[in-house]
Amino acid sequence: MSLSVRQNVELKDYSTFKVGGPARYFVAVTTLEELHQALAEAKEKNWPTFILAGGSNVIFPDTGFPGLVIYIQHHHLKVDGTTLEAGAAVMMQEVVDAAVEAGLKGVEWAGGLPGTFGGAIRGNAGAFKGEIKDSVVSVTSIEQKTGREITRRNADCQFGYRDSIFKHRPEVIVSAILQLEPGDPTELRQIADSRIEFRQNRHPLEYPNVGSIFKNTPLERVPEQWLPHFHDFIKVDPFPIIPTGKIIEDSGLKGYRIGDAQVSEKHANYIVNRGNATARDIVALIEHIRQTVREKFQIELETEPEILQENNQ
Repeated sequence: MSLSVRQNVELKDYSTFKVGGPARYFVAVTTLEELHQALAEAKEKNWPTFILAGGSNVIFPDTGFPGLVIYIQHHHLKVDGTTLEAGAAVMMQEVVDAAVEAGLKGVEWAGGLPGTFGGAIRGNAGAFKGEIKDSVVSVTSIEQKTGREITRRNADCQFGYRDSIFKHRPEVIVSAILQLEPGDPTELRQIADSRIEFRQNRHPLEYPNVGSIFKNTPLERVPEQWLPHFHDFIKVDPFPIIPTGKIIEDSGLKGYRIGDAQVSEKHANYIVNRGNATARDIVALIEHIRQTVREKFQIELETEPEILQENNQ
């Protein structure tokens, strides 16, 4: 089987932010065999590699990517009793719908969550006091350099706040198994739909974006003198935090623009592409937000999406 490797593929077409230059090489893989072939070819030709799934949590540079982008397309999904197994490329909404239809409780909090199943596991996605790690039994990945297949139990995945071992190792998530609980399908559908409605009403979905730009801020990162200021906005998700959107809003940044990149008027922890934003505009705006918040509140913000560096070769 020979891979269909394309050249100079515009990454903005694979990004929910709609920014990014061309990938020098680009290949979509639908099977483990194709993934192994792609990794082997990249190793043989000494190409840098980037693993792409839903493109909802990455900011590609305007200069593109100088190596091989491997577009993961593993789409299998199976429900067996109270377990759900899915490939990395399955959209999270598909996972939610399959669980709800089977009367299984555990992922209904993710109604309307953008991106793929693999991406949600890699970043330990969470909302409404739920996190994907709470349901994960095991995750199977492939080491990029060796092609070795690894299956980890939950405890070995090193899940943290919007974090996991997969963010820190050159591996490709290919599938995972969730353990869910019996529930009432009607009630679960109502919960999932309410989460979708919440996102539609509160998030700026009318413009290209990658969701929250910064992680919410743990209470211990907030200087003591500012705790009274934010006291009424403290929430547990999944530990005491202050919504970073509130911190950015109180820094006077709602609506602030650099080029066509804008801090959303609807939710200040979103940057939106008003039409012709460049990656450079977005990165500059991220840094402006970070600096402004640092100066006003002495709080260090931590970015959530992956930001690829410009290629100056």
